[in-house]
This record gives sequence, structure tokens and C-alpha cells, in this order.
Amino acid sequence: MNERLLIYSSNAVLTEFHGGTSIEETDFPYPDYAVVLVCDTESPGGDTGILELWHSIARNDYAVLVRGHDGREVFRDAINDDLATVVATVSDLGLVLTQLHLAQASSPYCALARDLFLKELGDAGYQQEHQEADHADL
Repeated sequence: MNERLLIYSSNAVLTEFHGGTSIEETDFPYPDYAVVLVCDTESPGGDTGILELWHSIARNDYAVLVRGHDGREVFRDAINDDLATVVATVSDLGLVLTQLHLAQASSPYCALARDLFLKELGDAGYQQEHQEADHADL
């Protein structure tokens, strides 16, 4: 929908997200979430893990999944309206994000998610130390 006009394309390609993680493995309640970012994390107690940021294009909302390095799920927060809410959740958990990776390096969708997430992190007071094409140190 653009300016209240329906845009139609007879030849559209849906971006697919792979990388060893799928909806079925995470038991998300909706089948339309795709992982866009993966962040290495450290808790206040020194435990390390991984935070996955998922996005639903259909719902335009986000979900967060935190795993220990052993792969065990330790936290799940779904249906966040915007990235500011996601960043507030990360902050409330006391997580330090040590490195951010695109779920699919060639995806412009993942790159956009990274840029938007980095902006929200910056607005919340997180400081970025270093940035490369496919990951950033926070």
C-alpha cells in the first residue's frame, strides 16, 4: 500500500533466511518470523550467550530469543511493536552486546535491520566501538 494505492507486481521474489535456525526449532507461535540479527552477549554475571532478533514482516513486530552458548533457550520475548521496546528489554536484562552479526550477510533486509537496531541502541545510550560490513562491536 503506497499513498492509498495498491501496488501490484506480477513477478516478486521473497527473501529467504537460512543459517541453521528455523521457526520450527524455536517453537514460535507464528510461522512468519525470520531471524535477521544475531548478537553475542554477556550477562552481568559474566555468562555468555547469543541474542537472536526475529522480525515478522506480516505483523511488523519483533521477537527476541536469548540462548546460552550451550544452545539452551533462557529467555523469549515476542510481539514487540518496535525496536525501542526490544532495546529496553535488552537493557532490562542487563545484557552487554559484544558483537552483532547479520543472519544472512547478503540480505539487504538484514542490513536494514542492523542499521535500525544500531540506531535504537545508540539512542538508548549503547556505544558502538567498531563496525564492519557484516558485523559490529558494541
